Amino acid sequence: MLAHMRTLLACLALIAAPALAEEPVSPAEFRDYAEGWTLRFEHEGEPFGQERFEKGGETVWRYPDGSCLEGVWKAHGAQLCFYYGQGSEVLCWRALRDEEGLLVRLLGDGPDAGMELRVTGRDRERPLCGEPGRGI
Repeated sequence: MLAHMRTLLACLALIAAPALAEEPVSPAEFRDYAEGWTLRFEHEGEPFGQERFEKGGETVWRYPDGSCLEGVWKAHGAQLCFYYGQGSEVLCWRALRDEEGLLVRLLGDGPDAGMELRVTGRDRERPLCGEPGRGI
């Protein structure tokens, strides 16, 4: 009887526990979700920026200060890789879905590897780009 109670309690604990599993999102699924939209991102609960995804792989990244970078992205296997021009490095991310929605995790071995950005919204508005520090 005691063994059955322990089994029952263990099963109930599993059912009550929040799902923490992350599910990979393929680059094709990400493209379907993002193309033609501006995605808004946050890092550790704070606004981090937004990115406009145009057809053909062109992007515009807008920092919170209003400055922008034009770039391109393409799939490389299961990764989403971005390049913002001469002098910048290629940044590759893995898109994931969890109980809170969509997030991307920076890959590689640099100091920011593992950083996660949460998608907090998307709309059709194009980012307004201005000078750094102007807060546009």
